[in-house]
Amino acid sequence: MAGRGSVRVSAEYGDGHLAFALERSRLRGILQPRDADAVADLQAAVERSLARPVASPSLKKVLARARTALILTVNHTRPSPRPLLLPILAECDRQGIAATICIATGRHRRMTRAELKRHLGDDVLRKHQVVQHDPFDRRAHRRLGQTKFGTEILVNRILFEHDRVIGTGIIEPSYLAGWSGGRKLLMPGIAFHTSIDSNHFLLTDPRTKIGSLRGNPLSDDAEEFSRACPYHFICYAVCGADDQVVAVVSGDPYKAHERACRRSAPIYRVRAKPAPIVVSSAGGYPYDCDLVQGKKAIVPAIELVERNGVAILLAACKEGLGAEKTFIDWLREKTPAEVVADVCKCQLFSLGAHGANILARPIVEKNATVVLVTQPKVAKALEGTYVRAVTRFEDAWELANGLCGRRAGVLVLRKARRLICT
Repeated sequence: MAGRGSVRVSAEYGDGHLAFALERSRLRGILQPRDADAVADLQAAVERSLARPVASPSLKKVLARARTALILTVNHTRPSPRPLLLPILAECDRQGIAATICIATGRHRRMTRAELKRHLGDDVLRKHQVVQHDPFDRRAHRRLGQTKFGTEILVNRILFEHDRVIGTGIIEPSYLAGWSGGRKLLMPGIAFHTSIDSNHFLLTDPRTKIGSLRGNPLSDDAEEFSRACPYHFICYAVCGADDQVVAVVSGDPYKAHERACRRSAPIYRVRAKPAPIVVSSAGGYPYDCDLVQGKKAIVPAIELVERNGVAILLAACKEGLGAEKTFIDWLREKTPAEVVADVCKCQLFSLGAHGANILARPIVEKNATVVLVTQPKVAKALEGTYVRAVTRFEDAWELANGLCGRRAGVLVLRKARRLICT
């Protein structure tokens, strides 16, 4: 229990919350996405959006004369697309269209059967074919050329086996592509792994940043990639802090996507002065299911931690590191400065190297200490790396106090993976 001079703070962590008390005089603020009211009738909002889309005929007209439709959607690391998916599937059924659902996994692992049931619903799995993208099967991909950034357009052939291609999911800030959704369902969603790596190498460009859509080279490359592919319609949810749907936007894959991003921006943009200590929570499961996802909470902390400060990252990582071997190898074998330098070398770049780079940046840019509060197996795996991993918040807090002093100010970031610092 917090004392009279303390304030009790709770942040999402794994399947629950991690609560801790901070001295009121030291707390400089708690930053989180702004409150936004959920739509009163979600099904009606989706149906309205499908009937009156942005810069596109209605979904009914888009599907007219089609025999087959491919619906691209997100995996278990995002909220379930089911409320958006069901009205789309219903329209396909009304028109006698065979609908296939493709989980656009990018380079994430395949979902288990149990995860698919939770994510899509047992009824959807029974009635419709559901496939999962494999980014490593070269024969499953078709080459369509190359983007001006040098990325080979190698995309899953399933696109060309259907008359219509529809995308659905949620809009949220992306620390690489600026915003999720739209073109991201194709790149990296259903792209070949070498194309994904080529696109993600653009993260080394300083114009690649969260909340930036136009002029962001990684986003521009992904859009050029997707424009080379058949892609007819999208339906996206704008989500609030608790994943409640606050708006639904459908229509042209690019113009509707831009509108959804504009609608989302005020929810996630925050402003604060830097603090010596920043406590940053990814947002609990599934956003901290592994370190690949959980590390995204470090992005706003890089902006908000003072020089020589401490960034405490809260990520349960119950599925472990979730990354290729390069990730842990770079964490163990290279200094933060070497990581930040080597990630910019195309021949050395990989998604694992990128993960190591994100965690090295606050150390190199701010001379900060990065502390991860996580589960024991991950803490053990990170021994001997430049990330100080502990299993209790109290240990991280003592370390931060020892480095910054017991009067140092503290900022708390809740659901930090979505925050855009301005």
